[in-house]
Amino acid sequence: MPRPRSPNRDKALQLWLDSGRKRQLKDIAAELQVSEEQIRKWKNQDKWDKVTLPNAKGNVTNHKGAPAGNQNAVGHGAPKQNKNAEKYGFFSKYLPEETVSIIQEMPTDPLDILWDQVQIAYAAIIRAQSIMYVRDQKDVTITKIGQKDGETVTEERWEVQQAWDKHGNFLQAQARAQKTLEGLIKQYDELLHKNWDLASEEQKARIAQLRAQTDKLTGNNQELEDMEEIEGDIYGSSK
Repeated sequence: MPRPRSPNRDKALQLWLDSGRKRQLKDIAAELQVSEEQIRKWKNQDKWDKVTLPNAKGNVTNHKGAPAGNQNAVGHGAPKQNKNAEKYGFFSKYLPEETVSIIQEMPTDPLDILWDQVQIAYAAIIRAQSIMYVRDQKDVTITKIGQKDGETVTEERWEVQQAWDKHGNFLQAQARAQKTLEGLIKQYDELLHKNWDLASEEQKARIAQLRAQTDKLTGNNQELEDMEEIEGDIYGSSK
């Protein structure tokens, strides 16, 4: 089911309108205790700049159509669940409701879209640390992968993964994932500097924070354990 709409979403718009469309987004974010990025996302998605204030001069709408009491349109209006007038009406017509809900919550700023990809890639690397963890050289995984029943004999197939096999697969997977992450960070950095004057302080601060975190992950700051010690635990010391 779609996530319920945050009440702060409408409050943020109202605060901005009440200020004559002049209030800083960071001030609205502080008052509502949400991130400036979230306020900017709502502003883009809900198109605040195109919102028309009620009773504003010059914005009186002349509603054309049947006069009051006219019954000609009864039963002949837009069908129930019609979404033609909605912002995402095209997607609503062809995509599942859950997918449309995700699209509605997605950021529209290219920097924010790219940042989401960076976070997903980084989270996958961190998650792999626990999934693919190899305890020591005795950490062997034996998995039954098949069975064939005969008239007198049952044939079973097993797969054995030694610690060095698992560790090797882990290192290869991590190397590919880190290369992907580094590419995304580079793209974000380049896009950020091309749009430096338009970027928020939060968008500027992200890159420094992420680089510090990835330095820890890759060992650039000497904060990882000694790899020789790790490999010695797994493969056995050659000394």
